Amino acid sequence: MRRRKRLISFIVLVIVLASFIVINLMDKFDLIQCISLFTAILGVVLVAVELFQSRKVAEADFLASLNNSFVTSEDYKAAYMMFENYDFENCPDLELDNVHISNYLTFFETFQLLIERGTLSISMLNDLFGYRFFIAVHNPYVQRKKLVNSPDNFKNLYLLEKEWMAYRKKKGLPIFHEEYSLEKQLDEATYKRIISQAK
Repeated sequence: MRRRKRLISFIVLVIVLASFIVINLMDKFDLIQCISLFTAILGVVLVAVELFQSRKVAEADFLASLNNSFVTSEDYKAAYMMFENYDFENCPDLELDNVHISNYLTFFETFQLLIERGTLSISMLNDLFGYRFFIAVHNPYVQRKKLVNSPDNFKNLYLLEKEWMAYRKKKGLPIFHEEYSLEKQLDEATYKRIISQAK
């Protein structure tokens, strides 16, 4: 919504500036030239708007494709169900193969790489994938088995979790089992080392 308002403001500003230029040039050029200049400026603005809208559609298609790959994967479904029904009071082991946990985590690890390249942003991902991410990363069994057990293998997830938590805090959104954040599971020196290596 905010982007749309900025876009409309930009278009209005360009039209006002173009009108001002056309009015000032009317003394030097004839009416046909002024209308041609105004039309050319308006055409450039409309092309820019079209490119902006096309980019938004491409982003939406990409997110839909990511979501589709998640919801159609039997491995992700099985892992998701186990994470969602996890008993945080007793913190039991999960009957989940190592490969299923790794695949689930790798799906999210690629998000960090795409964020670093400017392809994705946490704000784009948050509504659709936030809960799915935190139920895995803040799961005590996943942490014991993978994340805390060998943190150097999951540097991108550490960085993604840190940035995603900061985003959610800034927006006033809850964080699923924040008490199990990765920062709280490692000693301070190791956590800082992992975060600094991930950048």
